[in-house]
Amino acid sequence: MCLALLPVLFTDALGQGVQPVNSKNTRYQLEREVVTRWGKFNPKWYFILFHNKYRKGPDRRNMLQLAPTMALLNQNRVKAQAQEEAVSQVYEQEMFKFADRSLNKGYHLLYKKKIDELNTALLGMNAEAVQAGVQADYILAIHAERDRINADIGIILDAYLDDAKKGEQLRVYISELTALRNDFRRLISLFKTSQDLTD
Repeated sequence: MCLALLPVLFTDALGQGVQPVNSKNTRYQLEREVVTRWGKFNPKWYFILFHNKYRKGPDRRNMLQLAPTMALLNQNRVKAQAQEEAVSQVYEQEMFKFADRSLNKGYHLLYKKKIDELNTALLGMNAEAVQAGVQADYILAIHAERDRINADIGIILDAYLDDAKKGEQLRVYISELTALRNDFRRLISLFKTSQDLTD
């Protein structure tokens, strides 16, 4: 019995195989459907009579296939534009913060004048210190300390910090310069007093 069914199954399997296409019009139709060729509209009389608008129009074979892709591209374009706007907004904010931190406007508005006055006063006291007889080692030590404080001020001004933090540090350095000026004055008055006592 199994042997009797075998030829029937075998012929059915062969019958469902790939059949070669013998008609050139059918072959052209299949090629138009799979986006291989557009210009072969045969038989011409059939397309001229019944589908002339389709024959002369643009190639619309893949519009339905591309519609989901086009919708996704449009959605991606909208998301990309939103991301670009967000990134540009963050970039502008960061550039503003960078400019705010690097301009040192608080230093120029509030602290520069006082620091310059203290440095000028320390330099101006040199002649008075020499007249009072202060030793050169003491004068050099005071100016080395002044140079250190000014170098620290330069480091703070170059640092990438907020103006408030820079202001705190600058106030500390102003107080150090003031204390240094006061110490220099006391040293000069001490040497003047000792010079007056020896005379």
